[in-house]
Amino acid sequence: MKVLQKLWFCAAQEREIMDGHQRQREQSAKMIEDALFELMKEKDFARITISEIAKKADVGRRTFYRLYTGKEEVLHAWFDKLCREYKDSYPVLDRYDLNQIAKDYFEFWYSYKEILLLMHQRGLSEIIYGEISRVSEDIVKTRMGCAREEGQEDMRFFAYYSVGGFILLLRHWIEGGMQERPEAYAQKVSTAILKYLCNDTYR
Repeated sequence: MKVLQKLWFCAAQEREIMDGHQRQREQSAKMIEDALFELMKEKDFARITISEIAKKADVGRRTFYRLYTGKEEVLHAWFDKLCREYKDSYPVLDRYDLNQIAKDYFEFWYSYKEILLLMHQRGLSEIIYGEISRVSEDIVKTRMGCAREEGQEDMRFFAYYSVGGFILLLRHWIEGGMQERPEAYAQKVSTAILKYLCNDTYR
């Protein structure tokens, strides 16, 4: 019994240490993300160095390179995190509800308005839409309840169609400074799309 208790205690300690390391990694990653976005307010992305990011984040260069291969990967990981957040925030739909999808989509990205506009102003629009395109197929499949089904070519085509349209609509919104409230923009978008989809003239 004492041996089992000792083994259990050692395993618990090991889990606690691992959890501590993971929390430390996440904290360092968040500090690096924040530092990069702060520096982007001061200068172009291309002119920012790893040393500047590490200094601003108050971490060592070694810590930076344990987490990332370069500053581009910081943005890559940030969008991955947003993808997970988006999937966790919205439930699977019973049906494809364009009004609800548009509302959820634009409200989500509006909460990151400052960073999206900053990236756009710094000439990083292609990174924005490339990254959103990369993660959005998975998001669409998850909301439609098809994330775990393999070989669904029809769903893949639908995801590409849906993602492409919404990315262009997001781009139009960002280029206009995201002045309209997300719920108003979503309503305008869904009304316009449904007007043509439901019109027999265009079938």
